[in-house]
Amino acid sequence: MKRLVLTGLLLSAAAPQCRAYEYEFFNAGKGKVLTADPGQPLIRSLFTHGTGGYFSGQDFWDIGLGGDLPLLTARRGADEAAGLNVRGDFRSRFSVGSNSFNLLNTDYTGGLDLTIRKAFNLPGDLAAGLSHTSSHLGDEVLTDTAAYTYGRINYSREVLRVLYHPPLSGAFAQAWGAHYILRKDPGTPRGRLALQYNIAVPLGARFSANSDLQFNEEHAWTADFTLQLAVKLGGEAGQVFTQKLALEYYDGYSRQGQFHDRRERHVSIGIIAHI
Repeated sequence: MKRLVLTGLLLSAAAPQCRAYEYEFFNAGKGKVLTADPGQPLIRSLFTHGTGGYFSGQDFWDIGLGGDLPLLTARRGADEAAGLNVRGDFRSRFSVGSNSFNLLNTDYTGGLDLTIRKAFNLPGDLAAGLSHTSSHLGDEVLTDTAAYTYGRINYSREVLRVLYHPPLSGAFAQAWGAHYILRKDPGTPRGRLALQYNIAVPLGARFSANSDLQFNEEHAWTADFTLQLAVKLGGEAGQVFTQKLALEYYDGYSRQGQFHDRRERHVSIGIIAHI
């Protein structure tokens, strides 16, 4: 009974505030795109060479298809106050040096991403995302035990992420915030919190340098570092996709779910794009 009364009071308090907004379906503005963030859903086709760690000396083709679809927007007058998007992403890693182009790993991610403009009277945007990720080992890894010694695990996670995007300060675009793993399988290594900082620096009209830094509690706060140099491709007017040729360096724990407890260092080059 107490819960019902409390819920009623909360709804009564929220109702006058909700009436101040106008809502539109399938017309939400997209959140900020952090191309150097390993967790950002993107369209990607990258040739990757392992320079250290678990995949040292191996070559891969990393592909992915992901992005945001608008679901709901809230407007206050002519301005957008908040936008809710459906987020989806799948990515796979293939072994270029294998006889049959072996599939090593595929990750599937789905969730919701909410962006609030000037939340709590802050001058920037607050983005909150809730996502589920499921990872699957490739069939070749399971059957070719002579070439692969890594067994399949039941990898899945639900993650809550909150990022703050301050207003542009000169030429720099920044984002900082935290992730918290609500549920994780396997439960090891221990730890659920991660801190993140992302920065993008334009280098002229077409070139940009992007970097992402994350510290994860489950890996004893060891840093995962990404540096990306990119150049825009094609014209700007009327383009559905923003395409870039990217050169990327990564040093950290693997973003491939089945290999999450293995550290890797690699250099990638290829095309990334976002809607």
